[in-house]
Amino acid sequence: MTKVTQRLHDWLWDSSHASKPLWIRGPIVLLRYALGLSRDLVGGQLSLHAMGLVYSTLLATVPLIAFSFSVLRGLNLHLELAPLLNEFLAPLGDQGRALTENVLGMVNNVRGTVLGGLSLAAFLYTAISMVQKVEASFNFVWHVGKPRSLSRRIVDYAAVLLVAPLVMTLAFTTLASLRNSAVLQAVSDSAVFGPVTVGISKLLPVLLVVALFTALYKWLPNARVDWRAALVGGATAGSLWALCGIFFAEFVASSSRTLVIYASFAIAILTLIWLYVNWLVLLLGARIAFYFQNRAYLSIGEDDPTMPNATRERLALELMRAAAVAFKRSSAPITLRTLSEQIGVAGIYLQSVANELEAAGLLLTSTESHLKPARDIHEMTLADVLAAVRAGESDLVVMPSWSGATSTLSATIDAQILACTGNVTVADWVSESVAREVSSRQSS
Repeated sequence: MTKVTQRLHDWLWDSSHASKPLWIRGPIVLLRYALGLSRDLVGGQLSLHAMGLVYSTLLATVPLIAFSFSVLRGLNLHLELAPLLNEFLAPLGDQGRALTENVLGMVNNVRGTVLGGLSLAAFLYTAISMVQKVEASFNFVWHVGKPRSLSRRIVDYAAVLLVAPLVMTLAFTTLASLRNSAVLQAVSDSAVFGPVTVGISKLLPVLLVVALFTALYKWLPNARVDWRAALVGGATAGSLWALCGIFFAEFVASSSRTLVIYASFAIAILTLIWLYVNWLVLLLGARIAFYFQNRAYLSIGEDDPTMPNATRERLALELMRAAAVAFKRSSAPITLRTLSEQIGVAGIYLQSVANELEAAGLLLTSTESHLKPARDIHEMTLADVLAAVRAGESDLVVMPSWSGATSTLSATIDAQILACTGNVTVADWVSESVAREVSSRQSS
């Protein structure tokens, strides 16, 4: 079975498929995505993040809707919040309408005079931590190791908490007014344009969800996301969300007798399942956007790329050299993508080594993947660079008791490496290599 699986993997990711006709290449690409997403679902990490977000949603629902309610009340749009919530909970049927009434009832009970100072602080923290957990899940999907800076968090979280509800409410309000307009009603009654109008009116809410998902995939991860990747993820997740809504509504309708057994717990169970489905769809769309922009990850999934230690050391030197050359010349900072194209190595391998250099305080990687030295290159030795990737992480709790011969040989190797690199700074090495390149071009 292992051999069969390996042969299927080798055939599926064979580079020769790129030269085949579209009618052959297209299904192969779709099969890659299907197997990649299936592997991620079986792995369980996406499911765990979705479950965690369900728990956070239950805690933050009232604070988030209360914030939205306050913003919309200032613009006299708070009455449109109930239809918006009804639209989201529509697959739950009658249970969804009851849940909408309960949630809005709790929101109406929230008053600034009721909440004390400590309670208000906890209220605000719950709402903000919800957005923070969504960002953390997106960063996990995008293999991002560090969150946003504090200043960016304040701006972005304020936009999510204040602007996003306003935009969504205005969009659905505009859509509802268009549906009820006399012109659209007249067109809908037409025998020719009626079916088309009905189809478009049903499609518009899905398009709004696609636009919302695309915006989230574009701005929420702490990474530079291409518009095309965000749009592909948003379109796929939005379509999948619409299909899940249809199937879930059928499930609720067909299992009404079974839900009687759960009595008053039925609404809680249905809500948990529907929230889980929504978060899982959102994370799957984010994963599709990530794979579309970083196709090299499609074959390895959530695992970090593996490579020989010698390759890691050479990549570390290449990264520091590229960052130092751009710094010395005061030119535009080089990016991981540019360096990947220059040396012919997939960006996932460069990113893995860049993370280790950054953890050692030698390299800085901006959100746009610009590379800069983290400290003075005149005080940074090549031994520091090699030590950053040679140290690595280990699962060993206690170091082994090496034999005398192994310890002696290892000490000799380390001493030789230190003798070659310990007295050479990155600045000296870069200056020497640049001078050698200039001399070689002049002689040629």
